Amino acid sequence: MGSDIVVSATVKSTLTSIRLARENLDQTSERLATGQKVNRPTDQPQNFFAAAALNFRADGFNNLLDGINLGTRTIQQALTGVETLENILNLAETQALAARETLEGTSSALPDLILADSPVGYFRLDDADGPVAENLGTLGDGGDGIFTNGVGQSDEILFFGAGGPAATFDGTNQFIAIPNDNSINTPGPFPERTVELIFNANTTSGRQVLFEEGGTVNSLNIYIDDGLLRVNGRTTNAGGFGPLDISVPVEAGVSYHVAFTQDGPNERFTGYLNGEAFGSADLGGAFIGNHPNFNGIGAVNQNVYFHDDGPGNAPARANGSFAFDGQISDVAIYNTIISQEGFQARFEATSLPLSEQLRQENQIFLEQIDAIVEDASFRGINLLGQEDLVIDFSRDREQKSQLEVAGTDFTIEGLGLDNINFQNPTQVEDAIRNIREAIDTVRDYGTKLATDFSIVEIREEFTRNLIVNLESGASDLLDADLNEEGANLLATQTRLDLATTSLSLASSSSASILEIFTGSSGILV
Repeated sequence: MGSDIVVSATVKSTLTSIRLARENLDQTSERLATGQKVNRPTDQPQNFFAAAALNFRADGFNNLLDGINLGTRTIQQALTGVETLENILNLAETQALAARETLEGTSSALPDLILADSPVGYFRLDDADGPVAENLGTLGDGGDGIFTNGVGQSDEILFFGAGGPAATFDGTNQFIAIPNDNSINTPGPFPERTVELIFNANTTSGRQVLFEEGGTVNSLNIYIDDGLLRVNGRTTNAGGFGPLDISVPVEAGVSYHVAFTQDGPNERFTGYLNGEAFGSADLGGAFIGNHPNFNGIGAVNQNVYFHDDGPGNAPARANGSFAFDGQISDVAIYNTIISQEGFQARFEATSLPLSEQLRQENQIFLEQIDAIVEDASFRGINLLGQEDLVIDFSRDREQKSQLEVAGTDFTIEGLGLDNINFQNPTQVEDAIRNIREAIDTVRDYGTKLATDFSIVEIREEFTRNLIVNLESGASDLLDADLNEEGANLLATQTRLDLATTSLSLASSSSASILEIFTGSSGILV
């Protein structure tokens, strides 16, 4: 056909070379741009899919590595907390040792203060290894008490400087019988009455009598009632008053100074704990009358009237009932009123305020423990707060390889340091021992954490190397040799330049031949 374009074989060959050179140039440019010689499955299917499988496995281990890294940080956070806890506990131990030295050098002027106010009865109760509780008050031997049903002698003092141990009661039916006397309960009435004592309860459960005088009509007493310390009075004399409901919470294992005053002239009945008033009631002009029932320390001795007994509804109680479980010392009975300042002086004359001060100073260190434990959490996991950590090392969920790091409760309560007290030698020694045991516990756990941390670091390094090997293997299958590709690019560009020149020459040759046959006019001759 007249419209067909006829190309010579030389030109056609040259054009084909140019096309191939351009394709090779594009491929080489892509490889240089991506750094890979295999960029799609059609480039080299076997290498492409083998590399994809290696990269997929490497991605899985990268995900595992993220979890391992978080586990490493969690353990590091716990190790930091453990180190801080140990420092805090070391300071607490030093302070406790200093407190013991200070307390062991104290003495008490409590007996002198009591005797200076001329009590009718004063029982130190440091003589329970004999049959008689000696009365050091104005009644003398005639007012001695009788240890009944095996009241024991504690091997412990209730406070440093007490000068002697206390009487101990086992909570069954042991008590000290205080005889009737005109200065205590017969014939009355008694416009003024003060009673004080020091006690330490083994338990505050149930109802436990510490002191009682009188019976089901006229009665004065001190007793524990399910966690509350109560002072109570009731009389039908001079119009009567009571029963009274005056109470304050107390704890087991703590030494307290308790007292009450029945101040008839001023019409007030008041309870005191550790030198501070904790309750008061109006007596309406009445005061205790004749109450000839026997008196008791540590349990009922011939009847008593409690705060929750209705009028005329106080049944007879057997001797030894409502027995106290704990220790009692320094029981004093007065027919005068001791002022609050007097009770405060008595409390301060013991070492109990100093013990409390030293306990609070020690508590300043211990209170940091809970704050440190709380701050040791990392991404919601707190090994020091008894939360466990599980670190996976394997992608295979059926055959798991993992490390379980068990958490421990390092709060004050978890370490057994929530009930530190310095009131007597045993409590101080217990405090020092508990602090040392806590230090050992923290150190042992720190050693275990360090071992777990080493395991995690080893597995982390192994996983990193594994990822590098997998990614390197994939790169070996995909990556291009940039030097080779650079040389290819240069060679291809040269070939393309030569082909272009060749095409130009071929075109010029064809035009010259055509001119020969057509002449300058362009007409074929």
